[in-house]
Amino acid sequence: MINVEPRNRFERSTAADSSPDADVPDARPASILIVEDEGIVAQDLMEALLRLGYRVSGVASEGTQAVAMAAQLQPELVVMDVSLRGEVDGIQAARMMQERSHTPIIFLTGHRDAETLQRAVLTGPLGYLIKPFQEDELRCAIEVAIHKHRSVLEVREREEELRRSAELLQNLSLIDELTQLRNRRGFFELAQQALKVAQREHYAMGVFFMDLNGLKRINDSLGHQAGDQALRDTAVVLRDTFRSSDILARIGGDEFVAMAHVHSTQDLHALSGRLREHLQAFNQTHRRPYPLNISVGMTLVDIPTEEDLESLLARADAAMYEEKRAGASQR
Repeated sequence: MINVEPRNRFERSTAADSSPDADVPDARPASILIVEDEGIVAQDLMEALLRLGYRVSGVASEGTQAVAMAAQLQPELVVMDVSLRGEVDGIQAARMMQERSHTPIIFLTGHRDAETLQRAVLTGPLGYLIKPFQEDELRCAIEVAIHKHRSVLEVREREEELRRSAELLQNLSLIDELTQLRNRRGFFELAQQALKVAQREHYAMGVFFMDLNGLKRINDSLGHQAGDQALRDTAVVLRDTFRSSDILARIGGDEFVAMAHVHSTQDLHALSGRLREHLQAFNQTHRRPYPLNISVGMTLVDIPTEEDLESLLARADAAMYEEKRAGASQR
């Protein structure tokens, strides 16, 4: 590898004073990787770049070496000879670099034929200089390439930020703020898709409708903060009961729903029993000023079915009220 540091104090001063960013405080000149298999040409090019105030991060003389150095050094620009000797020429090396990163490339060539030009253009270079060229042409090509590349990066960053913001807003619109479960809209979006998949793949689903009993009494006697805590506690118990692949939601007030993968009615009752066990364990370990009590209604979704999600929820809701009435009569 050729030494790329300025050889003396005068050269360092000249390089710094003539930097394109010299009038910008604390700005670092762009780092450039040279790819040139003619040693004298590479040396002349390096000295020209240093005179113009750029930093030369390295010099490669062969295509695969250039790709490795670009990955290691991460230069801001690559000045690449098109006609490198060896198995990988400059155009192939540029294509390999573009597959790994988006480092901008300026091609140097002594060829003017249409075939070489077409191959080079397909790799998306940001500059193309025909040898021999003047230093001011080199500098203009570099500055234009760097400016275009930075503009592209800024656009990509803005697009990515907008995408993340859109995803965040979408997620927020589907999440219940208090419990961090899905809200009604979030449940319907996911559950309807899950129902379609179940119908296509021919497997059963279970729909649960659950009600936190006594929420109004908690709010009236202990305050709304205690009521909010009871709702959060319910969400904790439900998360412990159902699998992460199941769809859980608070659809309003004291009402919670779930859609779970099951095989039979026996699985539904097993899940309901597990919920009772988790409720009992929670009440014993947390010692809240209220007992956490949940009524559960459930229904098996036989596939194929013509029922929509609203009808399935209504069926589970009716089963829940049957349980409530049965519990009230026993008291």
